[in-house]
Amino acid sequence: MHQLHERRNLAILISQVVLLSLFFLSLFSTQTTFAADANKSPRFRVESPKVQLNGLPIPRLRIVALTKDGEIDTAFNRQAVVNGVQLTEGGSELPLPEFEAGVLEVRSNPEKDQRLVLTGSSISVATNEQATAIISPVQTRPGWVSLIPPLVAIILAIWWQEVIGALFLASLAGMMLLATNPFSGMIQVIDPLILSNLASRGNMQIILFTMFLGAMIGIMSGSGGTQALVERLTVYVRNRRHGQLMTWLLGLMIFFDDYGNTLLVGSTMRSMMDRLKISREKLAFLVDSTAAPVAGLALVSTWVGVELGYMRTAYESLGLSTGEIYQTFIATIPYRLYPLLTLIFVGQIAWTGRDFGPMLKAEQDRQHDNDESTSSVKGDFTDGSKPMIRHALIPLVTLCVCLGIALYHDFEESSRALLLASTGAVFAAILSVVISRSCSLGETMKMGIDGMQQMLPAVVVLVLAWSIGTVCNPEHLNTAGYLVDSLGDHLSPRWLPLITFLLAAAVSFATGTSYGTMGLLIPLAVSIELQLLLGLSIPFEEIGNHPLMLATIGSILGGAIFGDHCSPISDTTVLSSAATGCDHLSHVRTQLPYSLTVATIAICLGYVPIALGISPYISIIAAIIVQWLVLRIIGREVEEANSFDRSITTSAT
Repeated sequence: MHQLHERRNLAILISQVVLLSLFFLSLFSTQTTFAADANKSPRFRVESPKVQLNGLPIPRLRIVALTKDGEIDTAFNRQAVVNGVQLTEGGSELPLPEFEAGVLEVRSNPEKDQRLVLTGSSISVATNEQATAIISPVQTRPGWVSLIPPLVAIILAIWWQEVIGALFLASLAGMMLLATNPFSGMIQVIDPLILSNLASRGNMQIILFTMFLGAMIGIMSGSGGTQALVERLTVYVRNRRHGQLMTWLLGLMIFFDDYGNTLLVGSTMRSMMDRLKISREKLAFLVDSTAAPVAGLALVSTWVGVELGYMRTAYESLGLSTGEIYQTFIATIPYRLYPLLTLIFVGQIAWTGRDFGPMLKAEQDRQHDNDESTSSVKGDFTDGSKPMIRHALIPLVTLCVCLGIALYHDFEESSRALLLASTGAVFAAILSVVISRSCSLGETMKMGIDGMQQMLPAVVVLVLAWSIGTVCNPEHLNTAGYLVDSLGDHLSPRWLPLITFLLAAAVSFATGTSYGTMGLLIPLAVSIELQLLLGLSIPFEEIGNHPLMLATIGSILGGAIFGDHCSPISDTTVLSSAATGCDHLSHVRTQLPYSLTVATIAICLGYVPIALGISPYISIIAAIIVQWLVLRIIGREVEEANSFDRSITTSAT
């Protein structure tokens, strides 16, 4: 504890040094005063990025002609004298277009190799050469400062093993770089940065969907509905194989939340697994390896809102279409190789009864252990009344039906459909419990509120991730633009999915959070892949659903779960140990070889072939076969292993 305290103090000291450096950088940054006649109304209004990175193009420039009253002068339809900015195409300078209805708007267009660059520290606009110019200052920064916010977030998240504070300080660092002075940057991190992301209609739909789904889960769990559903299915268990397969199937069925999956399946199945002499380590693996993967892959879950939110923000900031973002989200599923292969690998282990490594040793030890004292442990989800299965089925059916109807009527508004479906499911859950008189209305509402409270940490991470995504987008620090410009000759869009998978795994392992990892990497990786695909002359309108873009997003979503599975500080790993009554370090030690096996296969037979242009479906089939061969070659059934050990002992004597 003392070492951890010293490490945190050192991290705080380093963060203070970083913020002080940003403070002085903001104070001494290049600025130009507004050089208009104070006695006259400005003739033009210049809208350009607040900060320009040296040597990089700006995404857009908008100049508005104004009347004396400050309104748009729609009668102004001619050329103006604009200095300080240059438009080039293929290295040749182009003239700026004329004003149309009082507005001049020019954009950089990588698809046509058109670059809009600043030639100084200000932009001046005048009606003619003799007229007084309106001068708009633009702050300039070295290109490398655009890396400060994501680096601050990643380094502090790894150091502190906590992502909320890291994301907030990263957003603060970004706003200090963007502001005209550091003091205003400290204020602007709240308003407008965080508040504007909260006020966005699309973002608020994602937040409300996540909260309402949490309320539904809270009511289902608190009323005993989910427990009743689980217990109804366990009557079919007769042997070790049945026990493992039932645990796997229950993990697949409780798809709507990883926490609910872990706690409900783990607590309900452990007494039965004790009777079947299946080790707690094996149960913890079965629970942990289905919880996050199935929630991350499910079409409706608490993860969907978070993942959609990250994708929507990244696409909106780059001008990509978000009307069918839910369909794009579904299209990434074949590229989420780690969670897909993990779910299949768990099923293969359960079916064959084969294990290897530390897990095989744990299973052997359990066969020799006659202690049944833990078999009486049961989940405590109700107040003693008989749980009703309909309290789980009615909300789940309502959720799926409402989602289908909403998507049918408005397929392009997926976020709205999710919100409406979750709202209907909450009402259905409340009515089911209250009408049956299982609980009073007050008790039911408290269950829902408790469920919503469980979602608050995810919502906070989501909002802060949106904020840092805004800071780093092309309209602000343009982090991806700098990286592509600096590393463009060394990055290939085909290999980016593999790189992002490994990076996501490293960050998730170090921080113990999948949500935070996704929020850190998705905006950055999407921006980089966009620029790289434009360099291959891919039409802009096709990039959002391009296979390599889908692979990049899918690799982050999968890599974050991989790192989370291996991390001893992951919340789901800790919950799995607690729910199954397994020693935490034993759970981590026995699960790690399985996670590494699946990840290695996903890399060698998944992301490498995808980079070579092979279909992910072929990769998945090949990977499934190899996983089966691994179990057949190095895996052993517990009875077989015990017999082998006895034969060795006999021959030795």
